[in-house]
Amino acid sequence: MNEELIGPKDFPYDRFLDVLGKKEDYVFEWANGKHPKDAPVVLYPTWDMWNSNACGDMETFLQLNLQNMAGGLDWATDGFFPHLEPWYGVGIYAAAFGAKFIWEGENAPQTRTVFTSVDQVKDIKTPDPKNCKEMQYVLDWIKWLRKVTYDKLPIALTDTQSPNDTASLLVETNEFFTTLTLEPERLEALMNAVTDLVITFTEMQMELLGPTIALPGHLMMCHPEFKGISVSDDNMAFLSPKAYEIGCLPYNSRIGERFGGIALHACGEIAHNIPPLLRTTNLNQAETAVCATVKDSDPCPNQPEKLRDAFRGSGIPVKVRINKDEVDLLDRLLAPDCLFALNVTGVETKEESEQVYEKFKQRIAKISADWD
Repeated sequence: MNEELIGPKDFPYDRFLDVLGKKEDYVFEWANGKHPKDAPVVLYPTWDMWNSNACGDMETFLQLNLQNMAGGLDWATDGFFPHLEPWYGVGIYAAAFGAKFIWEGENAPQTRTVFTSVDQVKDIKTPDPKNCKEMQYVLDWIKWLRKVTYDKLPIALTDTQSPNDTASLLVETNEFFTTLTLEPERLEALMNAVTDLVITFTEMQMELLGPTIALPGHLMMCHPEFKGISVSDDNMAFLSPKAYEIGCLPYNSRIGERFGGIALHACGEIAHNIPPLLRTTNLNQAETAVCATVKDSDPCPNQPEKLRDAFRGSGIPVKVRINKDEVDLLDRLLAPDCLFALNVTGVETKEESEQVYEKFKQRIAKISADWD
């Protein structure tokens, strides 16, 4: 509600940074094996920033962002939404190749494909971010965020889309995925051009963010000692393992190698692609969802035992979104050789956070009691 919005002049910086440091440190310790019989339970207020009314206006988005960062300070949680973010839709990299932002109703900006044939991209070059107004908007946003929040708050990169996700926004859908399956070599120029753009634009953002940067960033558990960047790789949900290995793995690995790490997010069912995912160079975190039904906000979420078995023994910390009413799924998800942090969704108040937090913590303790 608008009367609850917080501006940068009224934000409780000192208290926020104190709480954030304690929460981040606990999660960092857990990720490094210091709490082997625990799973962090992460709760924070639900926010609605991912729409045109918010992301199309820097000040509105900032106020909503700050509202939820401050609103979660008193919640029962092992962690919470820790950073500001210049979020400008998922088409930011496609826009640099000529895709137009389309604003419809209150939806976040969308794009439509630019090329009807793979032949049109066989010699494509990497575009210059300086010639993309959407990318320049993000860079201006970062500079503005640092200024109005006095360089006191962590700021993430914009929502970085994987090379495969962005390429699929550029070439007509059937053409792109058919070629990826049957003649992937015809897409190499495009895939490398997108990867080069991701690296270049990330470096530009990092230079502007300086000491305020939150890593890995978008949707991920962050800490000053964590490395790499967050990349959204949603096509993982429906690509075959062979197509993922050819069309995603080498390009995500280039990003992971360049930035000393990569944290991969995907909506949907991804268990079938976790084996090639785990071969990504410098993979250091993942993010996805589990659910017994499709009632959760994530489309077609993972079955918990499939996610558990795929990540067992990998040592990769995974932030798993799970609905507050499905604590029973922990019996099918948790295992002593998995690192799952639980981002519990659907909680609406501080009082409810205390109840849900205790319920999940009790279940975790019961499950892990017999772990060696």
